[in-house]
Amino acid sequence: MKKILAILLAGLMLFTLFACNSDTKDNNTSTAGTSSQPPASPSASDSGNTGGSGNAGGSQTSSSPAAPEGSASQAPAENNSQPPADNGNVSARENKIGFFMDDVDPYSRKTYDIVWIYMRPMALFLNITDALKELEPIFNINIIEFCANSDIDAVLQNIEIYADQGVDGFMIVIDYTANMRIKEVLDATGLPYIGILNSVRDENGSNLVPLVGMDGFPMGEWMVQWLYDNYKNYWGDIDTSKIGLLNFTFSPGVDFHDRHRGATARFEQLLPGNSSLIFPVDGVAGGLNEQTGYDLAAATFAAHPEVEYWWIPTCLELYGLGAIRAAEAANIDSHCLATTVNSDVLTELWDGGYEGAYVSCIATANIQYAAPAISGLVSLIDGTSTVDTLWAHRRLPGDKATFYDMEIEMLTIDTYKDFFVWVRQQSGLG
Repeated sequence: MKKILAILLAGLMLFTLFACNSDTKDNNTSTAGTSSQPPASPSASDSGNTGGSGNAGGSQTSSSPAAPEGSASQAPAENNSQPPADNGNVSARENKIGFFMDDVDPYSRKTYDIVWIYMRPMALFLNITDALKELEPIFNINIIEFCANSDIDAVLQNIEIYADQGVDGFMIVIDYTANMRIKEVLDATGLPYIGILNSVRDENGSNLVPLVGMDGFPMGEWMVQWLYDNYKNYWGDIDTSKIGLLNFTFSPGVDFHDRHRGATARFEQLLPGNSSLIFPVDGVAGGLNEQTGYDLAAATFAAHPEVEYWWIPTCLELYGLGAIRAAEAANIDSHCLATTVNSDVLTELWDGGYEGAYVSCIATANIQYAAPAISGLVSLIDGTSTVDTLWAHRRLPGDKATFYDMEIEMLTIDTYKDFFVWVRQQSGLG
């Protein structure tokens, strides 16, 4: 009885706190970047997803939950008599970072076992793991972590093994190199799943499964627009005809490549006379790592001494880190400005006092991946949402499931801490 009372009191206290501050973003933190929205995109039409449906089992007990507003851990209305939200779309109740409630008290049911699968031990995935672990007591879930170490066969085999063991659902980074095969195996389990980061699309570009990520094309546009708007702060008035674009892609990944395409398109709009100074480089020549970024950048710098200034938008943080290391080795870093998507690597550098040419990032906090994904997945398991209804208010025309496009911010060394404070406030986690 004492434990039940503690749970109810903790949930009630955090609900009251969160109701006071979750509807609007603090004026102080709204200045966390030079722009709070990506630039208008003339062709930002594709992005993608992952899905499924079903139910299974779970075990374990947890400590008292701390429930942010809109989270699945909030107690339902008395007698569970509250009508479905927005014609059954309970996910329309989401707050700023994707928490929503589905009218099922998680501590009235068993603990759900949820498998979190990712391909390689990158900082982003390890930090998402930490965020998921923090959400375990809130949603009454048990996160089972599996890193495949780039082994597609291990992913396929372990999906089947975990399903046979009676888990309740999957959160997964679906690797581009075998995305349709992975989707088939997930579908065959009959269990709900939600993707993180990498989309799965059909031949028409339609999103196939629910996914939490960032729409690639406008991210690419935004990176170059930011460089255009801010280069004078670093270089002063320069001859813009001398600016070249070192534009990274990882062509097997449609979302990575969309970032690359968006960057190229915006550069051509802003500096139409510099088309001959666009230098695309493809990480498929190496891998998703810093060394590949270094090698591609070093070769490009050496081959094009005619370029006096470099803009370096990178689809992957590690590519940006490698490119800046190559610029430092070539002693041209004072004439380089790099920006990127995601913030795990660069913010760690800033925390350590770095003040070099890697100057900004389109930032995400790891709870922004974890909160909507877990809210959605629990709702699918509970049966209060389906793939068709989940985030239906966000779905683009023609998509078969919704790409949950996260709220993001362009950050610099001067602004990044405010953004992460705001996200923590919105999460209700402190």
